Amino acid sequence: MDSIQLVYRDVDRTPLLYLLADQARRHESLDVEIRQVADGHEYEQGFLAGDFDLVCEHLRFLFPARLAGHPVRVLATCQNQSSERLLARAGIESVDDLGGAVIAIRATESSRLSAMRWLKFLRLDDRVRALVIDDRDIGRWQQWRRVADGSADAVVCSPLYAPPALAAGLHPVDVPALPELGSLFLAALGPFIEQNEPLIRRLMRALYRAIFAVHHDPAAVLAVMAGKPAELMKLTDEAELRLHYESLCRTLDERPLPRLEALATTMEILREGYASLAGMNPLSLWDLHYVIELEEARFMQQLATSSPQR
Repeated sequence: MDSIQLVYRDVDRTPLLYLLADQARRHESLDVEIRQVADGHEYEQGFLAGDFDLVCEHLRFLFPARLAGHPVRVLATCQNQSSERLLARAGIESVDDLGGAVIAIRATESSRLSAMRWLKFLRLDDRVRALVIDDRDIGRWQQWRRVADGSADAVVCSPLYAPPALAAGLHPVDVPALPELGSLFLAALGPFIEQNEPLIRRLMRALYRAIFAVHHDPAAVLAVMAGKPAELMKLTDEAELRLHYESLCRTLDERPLPRLEALATTMEILREGYASLAGMNPLSLWDLHYVIELEEARFMQQLATSSPQR
């Protein structure tokens, strides 16, 4: 069986990645070797040096890498909106109630930049005060504790870390998601793609199958998630597993294509951190012709027609 390597950093990515590997093995006779590289420097430099076949994590570093001359190509992207939720104390039911509020946000750069852009998108940036809190001071995605203790009125929170916040009395505020490119994508270097086009095409078909399964075959997806992903994410019961599945289902697009508004917002965020990107054409990263081939062949419609779920 042919093989291809896929590297990631954060175990929250593993539900889709292991589902992709499952579909590739079942339908494409392709072994997708999934490897975690947790260290950020090792991950980025290893990819740019050609040590990894493909990556699925932290898309933002690819833009300055491309500008620096690295032959980076993004083959597909599966999320075009942020997954975070806005949770608030009692008495805040809508955006209109947030005037003058203190909103706790995560200090991690990518989270902070996205959260600030979301506040601007909601027209709240000049109406609220951001309370930036480091994970090291309070715990990973535990900024909601500052709402619980009265230091803040609302928090930008990952849905995967929301249950304790909800149990502590916070509740979700219904607001539009920020259009931006998420971390579920596939990227490779140009030379690798050119030398392995048949494998890339098989991998893309498996990606379509994985996306279809997320939206139409929850039992199969949960069965895969209950294996290695649950072990890596330290999920101990079915309720936690389903929470992760529902979050994936809610944020995963029906097609692995970037949306213009998500790409534009992502570039706006990036330009705040990388002044050199001011004149960059973000489309220079994208190599979508493998996805376009499947779109032209109506591959997703074929899956829907042949699925026993239909």
